[in-house]
Amino acid sequence: MAYVFPLGGAALSDSFLGKYWTIVSLSVVYALGVILLAIFAIPGLLGYTGVDDKGVQLLPLISWFVPVVMIAIGTGGIKPCVSSHGGDQFLTHQRKGMDFFFSIFYISINVGGLISGSITPLWVQNTECFGRPCYFYPYIMCACVFTVAALVFALGKPFYRIVPPRGQFLPWLALKTALIGGYKYIKAPAAERKSKKHYLEFATEEMGADLVEETRLLGNVLFAILPTMFYWMVYDQGSDEWYYQYDLMTPAGGLPAETFSNINSILIIIMVPTLVPVYRWLESKNIRLSILGRMTIGFSLMCVAFLISGILQIYVIDAFDPTDLDDKGYCKSKCLSGWWQIPQWFVLSLGEAMLSPEGLKFTYMNVGKQMRAQSLSFWSLMISLGNIITAQVGVGIEKNDTFNDYDSVKAKNSPDNSISLPAKYFLFTGLAIIANIWFWAWGLFVFEFKDQNATMTGLPGWRDRRRGIKHPEVEATIEVAEVATEEKKDAQIAA
Repeated sequence: MAYVFPLGGAALSDSFLGKYWTIVSLSVVYALGVILLAIFAIPGLLGYTGVDDKGVQLLPLISWFVPVVMIAIGTGGIKPCVSSHGGDQFLTHQRKGMDFFFSIFYISINVGGLISGSITPLWVQNTECFGRPCYFYPYIMCACVFTVAALVFALGKPFYRIVPPRGQFLPWLALKTALIGGYKYIKAPAAERKSKKHYLEFATEEMGADLVEETRLLGNVLFAILPTMFYWMVYDQGSDEWYYQYDLMTPAGGLPAETFSNINSILIIIMVPTLVPVYRWLESKNIRLSILGRMTIGFSLMCVAFLISGILQIYVIDAFDPTDLDDKGYCKSKCLSGWWQIPQWFVLSLGEAMLSPEGLKFTYMNVGKQMRAQSLSFWSLMISLGNIITAQVGVGIEKNDTFNDYDSVKAKNSPDNSISLPAKYFLFTGLAIIANIWFWAWGLFVFEFKDQNATMTGLPGWRDRRRGIKHPEVEATIEVAEVATEEKKDAQIAA
């Protein structure tokens, strides 16, 4: 839900409320959801509906479903709007500033994830309230921290550059534009088709040139990022298959899988700011990686990371000793050490640092200003689709003994009562490699950047500009951007 609801939040933002008011209003919903989650965590508050096979009392559906849905709805408004609202604060030619913002934004996400992922489990395990392991205090603390952050954001309104909404339901207008353009394209003679650069141009008379261009750019980005659903298919195995793999190993430093995986956030926090000067140094040597080039390399690294984990799984299974387990089901000393997962986490994190923050920039920069939140919601949708693919592939191969072992002595005595075989890892790796080739080919042969700035590389002649050498085409690009921005601000003030 958290990755599908952004479609609705973005539609609401771009169409009627604008990014600022969408963030503020749905932050209230999000905060209330976390508060309810904390309140309903109080044992016995809403009673119990029964007892499961292990004797654990079952909570009523409302105690978790309603808060989770409210949090998902709030996420739907926050996720696509915060990053696009941040991007709106920069002028078109302020590429370095925008590049810096998206990097800091992604680092902030990982810092928050690292803090919550480290503190919250320990808090629950080591604190009791109401006679049980305590969930109330961590949840209510999260609600308080989020509420303060939302208030700080809301109070900053006088300092923001706010792009006004269109005032019409944009998803319907975009769909209508596509339908009209497609229908008239089919009916048009061949000569007239050749006279148009794109089939959507046939809808210009009914929908207007601006909306036709906005719709074209949105579709352009959507088709370019479609292969990334397979990136997320593999990426999310880090909190699934790699956990199961770790359970068959001797815990690194005695850390459980969910704590050891925080190495991903730590590496991201280091790698993302490190890559920014690396990209600039490459540009100083006239080696310019477009934003799609960076993303393609990141995608490739993800494939390598999962390939490494598949090779490691061969040795993990061979070394696993079901007679060497402690009371919690973890290996004591005879199994392969969990530290051997470090290489795959390193490569995965490097791939993420090159693809994920760059994907946010890409989906923002390559659409028109009226559909930027909608474009970023598609980026979130790819994550959801990747999870769906993972689930469907998992169901399809669940009972296949080529991919899963349920019957061996090792499998029956493993912490998860089953073992994923290396072939399963290689299957997902193969799917990701095919999608990576699709992504690379589409970016190289089909996709057209909105403009030079949208490539997220330096404008032509930028080193000469530092030396004081003038380039008329560059000066014109910057002047047009500044004038357009000032005109937009004047229109907002007049409105």
